[in-house]
Amino acid sequence: MQNFIKILRNKNIYKLGLIIIFSLGILIRLYAFFRNISFWRDEACLALNIFERSYSELFKGLDYLQVAPPMFLICSKFLYSLFNPISDYFQDMVLRLIPMVSGIAAIPLFYKLINLWSNDKRKIIIALILFILNTTTILYSSQFKQYSLELLAGLVLFLIFYRILFEKKFKWYYPIIIAASPWFSLSSLFIIGSYLVVLLWKNPGIILKLYSLFFISFASFYFISLKSITAVNYSGMYNWWYNGYGFVNILHPARTLIRFGELFAFDKSYAFISGSLMLLVFVIAIILNFRKNITKTVFILAPITLTYTLSAFNLYPIESRLILFLYPLFVIGIADYEWIYNKQILACLCFISIVSSIYYTYKPTRFLTYTREIIQKIEKQIIPEDVIIFDSSYQGFKYYLRCPNKVVYIKENCTPFNKNCNQLIESLPPGNYYLVLENPPEGKLTSEVKIWESYSLISTFIYFNK
Repeated sequence: MQNFIKILRNKNIYKLGLIIIFSLGILIRLYAFFRNISFWRDEACLALNIFERSYSELFKGLDYLQVAPPMFLICSKFLYSLFNPISDYFQDMVLRLIPMVSGIAAIPLFYKLINLWSNDKRKIIIALILFILNTTTILYSSQFKQYSLELLAGLVLFLIFYRILFEKKFKWYYPIIIAASPWFSLSSLFIIGSYLVVLLWKNPGIILKLYSLFFISFASFYFISLKSITAVNYSGMYNWWYNGYGFVNILHPARTLIRFGELFAFDKSYAFISGSLMLLVFVIAIILNFRKNITKTVFILAPITLTYTLSAFNLYPIESRLILFLYPLFVIGIADYEWIYNKQILACLCFISIVSSIYYTYKPTRFLTYTREIIQKIEKQIIPEDVIIFDSSYQGFKYYLRCPNKVVYIKENCTPFNKNCNQLIESLPPGNYYLVLENPPEGKLTSEVKIWESYSLISTFIYFNK
């Protein structure tokens, strides 16, 4: 590590290191984007809203238990209409274009933020590795979800509030960006709200000039969009996250470690180990730096504290993708670690980040699906008389389905395949059917059916006669 620090002192070597990290980060995101695996269920659910709704309807609460900022949806629908993709493959790429551009654009913005924060080249390199070569920042650059855009919006806001708090700078466009942010990023409300409290402490005189337009914009946003989103989806989302252990619980601290660790790994045990180590280093760094610069510590902790407090009251989940907008703050805190064995520990964290990001980008086990390939194979051989049967995870298949055949939905208690599925199959009239499942059935099909063909690529279809 000592040799590494000496190398960094050479300006040309430092620049070369930056170029390598930037290039690797962009290349790995482009690889994930152009690999273009099939949409998984949440992506498909969000895309179905794009297809089934008008522009004005995208401002309201969405179907299929989806929540997304309205301008992300509007821009995605516009791009789809503009490019009018000719195949399912290119359709997926068009819809993932905003996340990909946002993910790449976040890299120079984070570099700008960390340069404002520190002029220590070692800290800058460490922070860039942890941010750029991170499993989750890469993943959501290649998925049709809003979280990459939320991360980008968060970085813009962090830069604005940093300049206001520490450099006493004010630009005419700051209030406009702050006012527009909730329309593009729901999580921006946590950043804007938390720094409002900080400004009340540090610089109350600027609040009216900075926030007047935001209050008007937020009132409009609430009545046009947020009120409907809450009315339609709050109950369902609450039940989903409560049953999925998505909220902070002081009686179960391991839950927080695992959720934080999922920023770095999909496997639960690995997430727990990496999350524990990363969070421990972050907490120690914050404690040690508190006396050195209280305002900087508060800058890092304010949005994090607000988010975790709301989660403790079951108002906001801490699933990794939903706290991705906070990740730049965690990275800055970790890179500031200067306690015992700091060189060895930070080198270990960088190693974890590099290995996990490359591994999970190459092998995205948690989100790997072949719904597009399954539907394409069915559509090549299906005849008009055949009927398609979907289980309760049908959205991913419905998104790709183009053939006009009759579809039967098993929407209740049929994931995984069980007796309920067989009971419905037994009640069907005679005919030929394609049973399409998200995962291969663990249970056996009813003895009343004769299987003609079975095809599985994680997702499965079974062609049978009854």
